[in-house]
Amino acid sequence: MKRDFGSPTIAVVIPNRNDSAFLSVCIDSVIRQRVRPDQIIFVDDQSTDDSLDKARAILTGIPESIVLANPRCLGTMGALNEGLKLATCDYVLFLASNDYLVDGIIERVKSSIVELGRPGVWSAMAWAADEEGHCKYVYPSPVVALKDTYFGPDECIRMAMKLGNWFTGTTLFFHRESLLNIGGFDTEYRGLADLLAALTISSRSGAVFCPEPLGVMRLHAEGYLWRTLTDHVGLESILEKIEKTGRGLSPALFTETFCNRTTHRFRFAALRASGYNASSNFHPNWHGPQYKFIKMALLVLGNSRKLMTMLAFALLRPFDLIATIQYRLIGALWIKASKDSLSGGACLSADSKSKLHTTYQETDGHDPR
Repeated sequence: MKRDFGSPTIAVVIPNRNDSAFLSVCIDSVIRQRVRPDQIIFVDDQSTDDSLDKARAILTGIPESIVLANPRCLGTMGALNEGLKLATCDYVLFLASNDYLVDGIIERVKSSIVELGRPGVWSAMAWAADEEGHCKYVYPSPVVALKDTYFGPDECIRMAMKLGNWFTGTTLFFHRESLLNIGGFDTEYRGLADLLAALTISSRSGAVFCPEPLGVMRLHAEGYLWRTLTDHVGLESILEKIEKTGRGLSPALFTETFCNRTTHRFRFAALRASGYNASSNFHPNWHGPQYKFIKMALLVLGNSRKLMTMLAFALLRPFDLIATIQYRLIGALWIKASKDSLSGGACLSADSKSKLHTTYQETDGHDPR
């Protein structure tokens, strides 16, 4: 891609609903960056705690900040779209109010885009943290390059077909105009909207991947993505919409093969999110020999989450087996080789530093990979 030496402007949008306990860490991680974003937009979605007052107090005196209080509850994706309307920068990061950033990410994004050109999305890796915000391990997303790398639209389509997802929401910067061109976040996609937007935009405008953990996501039980995946009726409606809407936005990506793989990937994630303990909740659309076998296996292996995960993966996602092993192995080796430099990250507790080289592992998080 042709290099673009103009430094991009960056906005950070922070949607919030009743996350007062985490706001100080989240907002401080943004305003204390050694290169601060050009715009900070806090969107409160009808919180009933003191979130709004706290955000206003923290952001007072920050000239590039905007605090918006939604007049009615719009939901997570609705709040993101309200923030998008106010953003005027080249790129926008949508940072959950219970997550936070590693110092240096804004500087890294700007320098990377200057060097590599302006992609549709920019994404790095992320730390997984507990409720207290202590980093436990590098989230096991695929490592698709060992240095900051631009991938053109055709390469992004091939990786989407091969991997399903290689983006991490906590560090996902969207080219604002590209996101607006696809209509922003589709609220009907619920917790899958940001992933589907990233896949669509990267298939049209390319993407940059950075192989370093520059954000921190807190792992919560029963979060927004979990609620999306465990609503099997709603998930099937999303899958139907993906086929219809996706092809209109990116026909090169949303082919019959890709939509079929996406269906099995998301259903696998739904089973995993449900804990493999409710075969009666199988949606009527979940038919075929692989689903029948999974139901039978639940009677024998239902108490073994790891065995059920491996079995369900092999049955529903055989097309992902080689790529998953390949990229997860690369990721494990990369993290192990980089452990000394990574363990100096400001987000790490002393306990998690000692565990770094052994904790690049499969998480119980309910992501759709």
